[in-house]
Amino acid sequence: MKLLLMRHGKYSDATIDPELGLNDAGKAEIERLARELAGQGVSFSQVFHSEKKRARETAEIMGRIIAPDASIAMHTHIKPNDDPDILLEEINYWQEDTLVASHLPFIPSLLSRLIRDAEATRHLGFETGTIVCLSKSDENCWQLDWVATP
Repeated sequence: MKLLLMRHGKYSDATIDPELGLNDAGKAEIERLARELAGQGVSFSQVFHSEKKRARETAEIMGRIIAPDASIAMHTHIKPNDDPDILLEEINYWQEDTLVASHLPFIPSLLSRLIRDAEATRHLGFETGTIVCLSKSDENCWQLDWVATP
């Protein structure tokens, strides 16, 4: 199983969009990144996003371009300050390649709990649109396969 963890794309100023959806540059960057990843054979079967508009829009773009048949759903426990341990319990039961589109500090916190080698992720800044791909190296340990940015 592959697990893709992604920070949402660049978002609008609250004066332009009070819900802080993706801005035009953010949409374009996520679309470009999705096309590049699709060209490299990246895929997934299910997508989860937070309740925030920018994460939903990121998930929808990624799903539309990479995996049009993937299920896309909001997850209530992946907001910026949620406890990653709640999702960790669920991840152990997932069988399908999955994309999780969320926020700072949630994504780096989840990643640090999945990867035993903290040094491997220390350099990641998780700018908007950053995505990492993990694979299970054994029953409860994940390894970092690759990182991509817009």
